[in-house]
Amino acid sequence: MITVPPDGDPATWARRLQLTRAAQWFAGNHGDPYALILRAETDDPTPYEQQVAAQPLFRSEQLDTWVTGDAALAREVLTDDRFGWLTRAGQRPAERTLPLAGTALDHGPEARRRLDALAGFGGPVLRADAAGARTRVVETTAVLLDGVGERFDLAVLARRLVAAVLADLLGVPAARRGRFAEALAAAGRTLDSRLCPQTVATALATVAATAELTDLLGEVPPPPSLSPSAGSGPSRPSAAGSWPPLPADDRTAAALALAVGTAEPAITLLCNAVGALLDRPGQWALLGGDLDRSAAVVEETLRCFPPVRLESRVAQQDVTLGGVFLPADSHLVVLVAMANRGPRAATAPSPDAFDPGGSRVPARDVVGLPQLAGAGPLIRLVVTTALRTLAEALPTLRRASGGVRWRRSPVLLGHARFPVARAESGEQRSDDRPALEEATRCAS
Repeated sequence: MITVPPDGDPATWARRLQLTRAAQWFAGNHGDPYALILRAETDDPTPYEQQVAAQPLFRSEQLDTWVTGDAALAREVLTDDRFGWLTRAGQRPAERTLPLAGTALDHGPEARRRLDALAGFGGPVLRADAAGARTRVVETTAVLLDGVGERFDLAVLARRLVAAVLADLLGVPAARRGRFAEALAAAGRTLDSRLCPQTVATALATVAATAELTDLLGEVPPPPSLSPSAGSGPSRPSAAGSWPPLPADDRTAAALALAVGTAEPAITLLCNAVGALLDRPGQWALLGGDLDRSAAVVEETLRCFPPVRLESRVAQQDVTLGGVFLPADSHLVVLVAMANRGPRAATAPSPDAFDPGGSRVPARDVVGLPQLAGAGPLIRLVVTTALRTLAEALPTLRRASGGVRWRRSPVLLGHARFPVARAESGEQRSDDRPALEEATRCAS
């Protein structure tokens, strides 16, 4: 694995990351609630999000960013083609001051549409239909549960589950799956690093892991009905159901975006869903008695505790949003949790109550799933199936101790550790060394 990107000066990148962190710290010290969200010093940024959402469109002057927690404005930003992921020059917002964020998700609108067409179930990237993917999740979860004791770390189990399922669905050869899982974990800060400067070691590891994942996925042979092509080719299956020849680079890019865009959000969403149930008396037992509620639990978790809390967009042209003129290339951030359940949410009444199966649904298209390369449907399937399997296998699951959230993780609020126990009582000791080692590797 490389440890330094192929061009540029690591010392310069380090200074830029440090200066950006200092700028966010300075803005937070002067009362900017968006800066306090990005500082990510708390496990619950809701108070800061509420300050931002007190007005439809908040301006963070020192960080040169517009921020909204308003459901209507959020829908407009996330669904309107006038807002994209990159600047008109094809760069990430603040790419110069936030270097080393990995390039797995850096695609303009045309490339995203092309890759999205390849990333559905049963296509040239995901080599199983939804039923086949669901079976793989059930089988992998059962195998992993057989290997843990009375107490185990749900975050570690979820990370291993998602990596194993993705490796299987993406066709990674068995001999390379260990390296795939390690590289996928090392790239886990990609979403966070696009808005929050990581430590230099983490940033370099993200770039190196992205390069290694690209190499690993580039080695995956095409499905039998496909062969590499240098042309663009159509991106839809033929009437006979087979895919025509596709560019190998497109398949690799789609697989990379799908892997990176799925892994950590799926891990976070599963832990969020389990935590939401365990923290509310009787909810875990209620799910165990009605496993079909798992889909409703996942949807309610997406509404209240989304795995992607901040969605970043850039105005592709001069626009007026909420009565405010925004010039082209203006940077906007959507507070997904606030848009779904905050004071301006479209899901009232009682938007803050966690109620699986209730009448409320997430504000349309504001659900905190990465809108890239078909990751959303895959995340929902993996998490819903895993949650159902866990509830059936572990009817007396409970928290074993307090969990640990990553620092510098304002986008995901990712879980470094989530200790749980199978039994209703008893504190049987287990070997936590694998969990500790994995958490240490993932933490800042």
